[in-house]
Amino acid sequence: EVTPKTTLEDEPEDDDLFETEFRQYKRTYYMTKMGVEVVSDAFLADQAECYVQAIQWILHYYYHGVQSWSWYYPYHYAPYLSDIHNISELKIKFELGKPFMPFEQLLAVLPAASKDLLPKCYQHLMTSQDSPIIEYYPPDFKTDLNGKQQEWEAVVLIPFIDEKRLLQAMESCNKGLKEEEKRRNTHSACLMYWYDKDAEFQYLSPWPEKFPAIERCHTRYKTIPLDAWHVEITQNKITKINKSALYFCGFPTLKHIKHKFYLKKSGVQVFQQSSHGENMMLEIIVDENSKDQMVENVASLVLGKRVFVNWPHLEEARVVAVSDGETKFYLEEPHGTQKLYMGSAVPPTKVAYVGDKEQSMWVKEVQGISEQYQRRKGIIIHETSVVVYAQLLTVFIYINFLIILLDLNDI
Repeated sequence: EVTPKTTLEDEPEDDDLFETEFRQYKRTYYMTKMGVEVVSDAFLADQAECYVQAIQWILHYYYHGVQSWSWYYPYHYAPYLSDIHNISELKIKFELGKPFMPFEQLLAVLPAASKDLLPKCYQHLMTSQDSPIIEYYPPDFKTDLNGKQQEWEAVVLIPFIDEKRLLQAMESCNKGLKEEEKRRNTHSACLMYWYDKDAEFQYLSPWPEKFPAIERCHTRYKTIPLDAWHVEITQNKITKINKSALYFCGFPTLKHIKHKFYLKKSGVQVFQQSSHGENMMLEIIVDENSKDQMVENVASLVLGKRVFVNWPHLEEARVVAVSDGETKFYLEEPHGTQKLYMGSAVPPTKVAYVGDKEQSMWVKEVQGISEQYQRRKGIIIHETSVVVYAQLLTVFIYINFLIILLDLNDI
């Protein structure tokens, strides 16, 4: 009998084999997805530069405003992250240019089937075989699910539009615009509206056949110029970092929850299919302090208070009941109430002892919650001793840290 010999010396060979297979896998990806015959160093360097430029454009957009109106990502697919290297010396520059006019933007993004949304003088550019830009509007085109499940998630394989060719093609058609269309085809400033309790006037409807006039209008507005959103790029570094647990209400932090995480094959469902590989699992560490988990203590702590639910995409809710399967604490209020009991305010609480049928339902409910979290979210919550029932709040508006609760049923 031959015993397989497994030593640390075998590991480098396994690593080499994996690296070779991975390089071949990436080469096949670039050749099939991007249509290149040779995956050269120059090709990979261009991929890395374009991708870094894309990330830089996005960051500038959110922190400083648009840095280039004409920039676009020139590929349908992204490179592998392991191929983005040697980027420390890249010099990323953007030419600001100017934004498309409304009709130019529509012609750049709409398919030929939507030509009626454009003035008639431009429509033939999308349909006529004599159009100088007809190749940008193919009646038939390929799509690639690229690992996705739904058609709307597919990569649409149509050519990228050349801005200069688009504008040249439109130039000869501009004379066909009607006066009303010319007025529409402009950039205008933004308008900022706000409520003014001291203002009260009648605002006449611009379309009285469909909308009535506003008899008691309390609105003011002012014009915001187009360049008001531009923020100068400086060399200043971030000098102050907010280390608080919540950056804003509803931020999906785990700072308050004891947990651990690890990779494990758990068959977590993604797009209605169980994954075959390892999943990143989040395991909640159970607090052994049973006194804190007593249903009466939990009820006194959270009943009628505001909490955040549906992690990680948190929504604000109000706790309306707490139960351990034997005893249930709940709010005794009229239907539709959304009152929050802040500070030391005592909510109107009732206590009910649960019957056998409700106990059985409670157990099934807990099992369903545990299975749902593990199967769909990869979260292991272990044994549950108390269930908190919450009601989503209708609308919360935050204005300068002032919290206003609006009940849409009363509007």
